[in-house]
Amino acid sequence: MSPRKHKVVLAVTDGLGFNRSSTRKIVAKAWAQLHINDRQRLENAALRINRNSNWGSTLLYPVSVESIAPNTSTSEACKWISDIQRAKHFLSKDLVERIYTLVESVADSERYVPWASGSRNLSELRNKNLSFPTSASGIWVGFENLEPTIQGNSETGHQQIGNNSLAPQLPLEITKSIDSGSFFENRALNAVIGKAKKRSAKINFCFLLSGVGGDDGRVHSAWNHLEAFLKLVFEIYELPASQVQMQAILDGRDSDIHSSINKKFNSGDFLGRLENLLDEYDARESLAWVIGRSTAMDRDYRESAAKTDFDLLSGKAAHTVSSFNEIRKIIAKSHANGKTDQDIPSICLTRSDGTKPVLSKGDAFINLNFRSDRQRSKIGFLAGAGSLLKSEGEARDRPWNGSWIEHNLNLDICTIAEYHPDFERKYKVSVAFPTQPHPDNFLALWKDTVGSDEYTLIAESVKSSHMGYFFRGRREEPTFNTKEIRLITASHGQEDGVQSDTDFYLHPAMRTKEITAHVLKTIESGTSRLICCNIAAPDMVGHLLPTRYEEAKIAYRAAADALVEIAAVSEKFGLHMLITSDHGNIEDDTSAHSANDVLTTVIRAGGTKFNAVIPIFQARLFDIGPTLFELMGVEQNNRKFPVEKEEFAGRPLIKFK
Repeated sequence: MSPRKHKVVLAVTDGLGFNRSSTRKIVAKAWAQLHINDRQRLENAALRINRNSNWGSTLLYPVSVESIAPNTSTSEACKWISDIQRAKHFLSKDLVERIYTLVESVADSERYVPWASGSRNLSELRNKNLSFPTSASGIWVGFENLEPTIQGNSETGHQQIGNNSLAPQLPLEITKSIDSGSFFENRALNAVIGKAKKRSAKINFCFLLSGVGGDDGRVHSAWNHLEAFLKLVFEIYELPASQVQMQAILDGRDSDIHSSINKKFNSGDFLGRLENLLDEYDARESLAWVIGRSTAMDRDYRESAAKTDFDLLSGKAAHTVSSFNEIRKIIAKSHANGKTDQDIPSICLTRSDGTKPVLSKGDAFINLNFRSDRQRSKIGFLAGAGSLLKSEGEARDRPWNGSWIEHNLNLDICTIAEYHPDFERKYKVSVAFPTQPHPDNFLALWKDTVGSDEYTLIAESVKSSHMGYFFRGRREEPTFNTKEIRLITASHGQEDGVQSDTDFYLHPAMRTKEITAHVLKTIESGTSRLICCNIAAPDMVGHLLPTRYEEAKIAYRAAADALVEIAAVSEKFGLHMLITSDHGNIEDDTSAHSANDVLTTVIRAGGTKFNAVIPIFQARLFDIGPTLFELMGVEQNNRKFPVEKEEFAGRPLIKFK
């Protein structure tokens, strides 16, 4: 029976996935390089537990569960893990050391950060406890069912971790509306476009150039949304290209680092794709501005980034050109100088009459990027929300001057998604697809299920929304009368040499030590029933691969050391612990997120025993909430909210004996 009133720590380590294909390749290479005597010892160990000799290569996996094939039954998986543990008892310490050293060396040659980092302490922690492969992409995080699978991301990952059932995502809703035709009848979009056409005002819009398929972005934007919008303005409203001004934001973070102009496997060359798309409407002239996402989509409220973005829209670009080819030359030169797409400086494309495109008083502005956290700063300064930006900046130890925000442009603004409730309430921003909070969020249900106990959320500022708005199920504030403690540490800033997200390699561990200190202090205080923390470094530095490979290993080791330390203190104070990740990233030698599984590890306190109770040994992120309730000893009654399919209902991964 589950113990009553138990305390639990949840650690979400961003971007920590594992790649089955990469691990199989590394194991095969290491097996081939093993000294024949060592290989025979592994084969003999396999035979002694009634496995065939080839099974001995399984003992090379640093994390045992990663050797299990997908769709394995839980009973078979548990037997497999048990056999690995039994077989390892027949191996000498010297042999184990040689195996680990060899595997880490081969992993380093393959640039596979999780094993090359040498974080044996985390591998040991996962092997000692019950670890589950966990789906963190595609339909299992609420996206469209595309091939290739849509990569996971921090926003939806944290929403699923905080939900007791699948939390559907907005891109799927928008795509369904395009397919049904209701997108073209959307009230908010039509109101803004119609009014602008009537008064001959310009329609300005921004879009992140990525998201054609499941493996080249689609984290903040989706290419089919852009196609539908252009059809709306150019076909349905028959607007001339001269009345439409687009800000193209370059990705290079959730897509390949040079994907704006380079094609790689059937993906990329987004600028070329845009050029072809605009040519369908004879609207090449509509491209007005180009800029990297580090500037135009900053989420840590850096005033310098916001001001540079505004200056571009106001006609003060770093570069002024007159053609797509000139844009390509600037981008290519930036690439040659070591910059990736996300750091491309501001570029202005002159109109056919030679004038610079600028935002004018009374213009319309439409933001087509659906993820909220990276759009708040932009819409904040466009809407004149100076007080909000100053408040958010101060909360991150980033004071704003903000005088430039008083521009009196009086723009008619529409956003494809809801970015912040204040934009609608105070600044007359309209929303095309309002996002409602998820009702089945376990923090929203906290008062009714757990009661009056306190819980704590801990993160650094660059991920504050993830241990807040997203984790609460798209709620800016905790539900009424809930005892939430939130500890946010300012991420490294300009004083540390960090001008944007691409500079975090300078401090690859980021604020992991500070986050760990907050967690340990909260554990020791004994006041919180649940302590949730976010460790950001593997994701943020993982986005800088392949360039920052050595720094990525440092980030991984920092996260591993933190998890092991938190686990030790949790055990000392009698708390259960659960480790998971929001999506994969650092395991692939690219800048983008991945569609790989992550690992969820359940660490029991004291001598408490439990069983894995899912039929197939595969977890989903929305199983985390029900598992936390089980660990805390909270009764889970009949499901309060219906699900589209039973497979989208969360369930505890374990049950106490």
